[in-house]
Amino acid sequence: MRVTIVLLTGGFFPPERNDQTFLDVGYFETPGPTDIEVSEDGQIAQPQPHRKLGRGNKRIDVQHIENDGVTVKKPVNPSDSFKNDILKKDKLYAAADAPAFIKTAYDCVLRFHSGDFSSADVRDRSFTQHSLSDDSLTGIVVSTENIANEIHVDYDLADGETLRLQGPGGNEIWSSSSVGTGTKSVVLRFLTDDLLNPVYHKQALAHKVQHYYLPNSDPPPMNGP
Repeated sequence: MRVTIVLLTGGFFPPERNDQTFLDVGYFETPGPTDIEVSEDGQIAQPQPHRKLGRGNKRIDVQHIENDGVTVKKPVNPSDSFKNDILKKDKLYAAADAPAFIKTAYDCVLRFHSGDFSSADVRDRSFTQHSLSDDSLTGIVVSTENIANEIHVDYDLADGETLRLQGPGGNEIWSSSSVGTGTKSVVLRFLTDDLLNPVYHKQALAHKVQHYYLPNSDPPPMNGP
């Protein structure tokens, strides 16, 4: 079974060490009743449970479990398209002015222990510059070329293997074991909302200059290192 996680936004934290095998992504809850939309073989699964990611900067582990039911597959596999197309801060800020992520500001952190990462919906985007003090427009607009507006993370599960999203204390948010028998493909879309633009692009970044940028009305693109 092929399982694809679709990230419509997120703060992709750079590795903290050279031998790091996982990838952490900061995420915020949506205003709606669910944060994850699940489709099976191209059809939205029914009923659709109210799956919320939770707040409090909690970690959610995305784990591909081998058929022994214990071993977690590693490492992540970022493709060239992921590396090239994800939005880099230097597309918007001078190198010396690029803000760092405030990792503790996010509602949760998705820790991917494996998965094939690739870019999708690659196209130009426009960003408007805003004053950090009062959020007013400065009149400056920056256009970026060929950035990913979605990131896809693919898993091919063999018989007996499981993909699961596990929160603190063993709380299982989703598992491929809940999928109907005979299903060949599953897509999990991690939802977002335009209302979250300011929290991703202002509140969750440690700004060095007195302005920040907001994307146009699409969901906020992923932030890279």
